Amino acid sequence: MLKFSSESRNSAFALKAGGSGDVTNSNVIWKKTQGLPYVPSGIFYHGAYILVKDGGIVTAYDANTGNELYRKRAVASGGYYASPVAANGNIYFVSLDDGTITVLDGKSENGKTVAKNPPLGERTAATPAIADDTLYVRTAEHLYAFAEKK
Repeated sequence: MLKFSSESRNSAFALKAGGSGDVTNSNVIWKKTQGLPYVPSGIFYHGAYILVKDGGIVTAYDANTGNELYRKRAVASGGYYASPVAANGNIYFVSLDDGTITVLDGKSENGKTVAKNPPLGERTAATPAIADDTLYVRTAEHLYAFAEKK
């Protein structure tokens, strides 16, 4: 197990559809191996592949070329286990340590911050869910539902 862990390599990449057998050389469009998150998955949104890593560093790549669009401390500092989610033009990031939710404009070319809530005050490891214009966030002790007042 230790040998497997020490030899593994994190990577984010884009593949051409199709192919058979070993497509490592024929179907990989682009690949990144640096600055990747430890736990959260990336999200493809409005032509960009967006990642968040510990420390609140958000990196966005052009999904077609792999060119970096921006990399910056854009969200609350601390750890991140929850994967980002997106809806209505925004991307939502939830910090592990205290449940701070940071919202970025998903169409922005530089990761503009739209909103940031006060910390929920609890460890938040689960990826939020979005349904019927409501953002559901599960913390260690509670389930929150955030929606626009109607």
